[in-house]
Amino acid sequence: MLTEEALIFLGALTAIGLAVLGTLELVWPSRRNRSPRQIAAPTVAPLSVEPASTASTRRWRSSHPRHAAGATPRYLKRTQPVEPSPATTPVALSVDAIVLPSVEPAPAVESAPAVASVDRCAELYQARRYADAAAIATGALAIEAPAAARPADSHEAAALWSLLGLAQRAMGDHAAARAALETAIETAPADERATYEAQLARVALGVAHELVVAAGTHVAPESERRVTDLRDALVWLERAQAVAPDDAELRELATTAELRLWPAYEQVVMALVQRQEFRAARRVLHEALEDPRVPSARAETFRELFSGTFGGEIGQLTAQAIRSMQEARETEALGALERAERLLESVHEEALPPKRREEVDRRLWWGYDRLGRRRVEAGAFEEAIEPLVRALRLAGPAPDRQSETRAALVQAFEGWTESRALAIREVADGGDREAAMVGSDKLWTRLRAALEEGLSERDLAGAFARARRLFEEIGRRP
Repeated sequence: MLTEEALIFLGALTAIGLAVLGTLELVWPSRRNRSPRQIAAPTVAPLSVEPASTASTRRWRSSHPRHAAGATPRYLKRTQPVEPSPATTPVALSVDAIVLPSVEPAPAVESAPAVASVDRCAELYQARRYADAAAIATGALAIEAPAAARPADSHEAAALWSLLGLAQRAMGDHAAARAALETAIETAPADERATYEAQLARVALGVAHELVVAAGTHVAPESERRVTDLRDALVWLERAQAVAPDDAELRELATTAELRLWPAYEQVVMALVQRQEFRAARRVLHEALEDPRVPSARAETFRELFSGTFGGEIGQLTAQAIRSMQEARETEALGALERAERLLESVHEEALPPKRREEVDRRLWWGYDRLGRRRVEAGAFEEAIEPLVRALRLAGPAPDRQSETRAALVQAFEGWTESRALAIREVADGGDREAAMVGSDKLWTRLRAALEEGLSERDLAGAFARARRLFEEIGRRP
């Protein structure tokens, strides 16, 4: 039996040992602390978009044997409410406020079974990670995807197409979203097709409503974006009405969008015309006139505006030619007039009424006539002939325009014939008779061509007389 001194001694030894062990633990821990990466990230619950009565609904599973059957209706019921109107769209959570779960690398996802891809897409879509959901769905649906990752049947393929369409719609790619949702309908088994058709109708209604609202909120009423939004809305509604023809809400919204579309077209065109963007205005009008829904009264107004753009653009080019002439840039003036004339020639008869065409012809005649007269006054007879010939062709039946231009053109031909005859005589006097004969032939040919350009032999009697004297002098018959 231990004595009292022995017990005290043993207790002291035990205390000393415990103190030593504690010190060693501080200096060299027996177990490493967990790194920050090993601490579980806060779990973020998927953003619920379903009504409270269905919040506890079980997550979608495919018809794969290891999942519950009859899943499509529950899947669609869970994802459809993600298409709210702009006023009810939930605000995205800030990345700084939470830690989002990481996404597996693409190769690992593509090699996973198709059912896992559907589940993963649904989870990412619920978390509003639309780009990731679209990427996984696209990879699983790709032809070159591994066999294990591709959908096993039309049931799973339709689910992936549906999720892809919803993700693309959330990212604002309306055309791709619509195509994916329609593909989901085509791919789905016959007994599930009605469910996907109802989904497309609901999504289309939401998208079209957003576009119609956006078209009415643009700052500039003449913004071309208004027309684009309303046309896109009508495309969505047409697709929806094809699968849900009896939906009264779809019909009502389509009527509203169509009624707003035609005034929007007119406002855009008027703004473009005021800015003298005539080609852009014709592009918009051509689009409107090709729409089979355009009312007949609106179509008549659009056709008048369409023809007016040609008159406006030709007037713009004519004014540019006048400014160039005033600044002694006659080459630029002629170029502007030629562009205006080519534009006029490209116009179909029905696109430009006779009265408007006469007005345009008069503007072009005036520009060519003035340019030709300036050149005649400056003694540039050869350069004056071409614009005056064009002016005579555009003078029309008006006697005053005809007589003015004809007189100036006759003067130009007489002056040119005299100058050419003088040059040919100098060549002949220099001993180059062959060159003189070639020059005289060209002179005579040009005068004969003038008879086909609106002048008569009586008009050109003086010019022909000078040419004949030249031929006599060089010993050649015309």
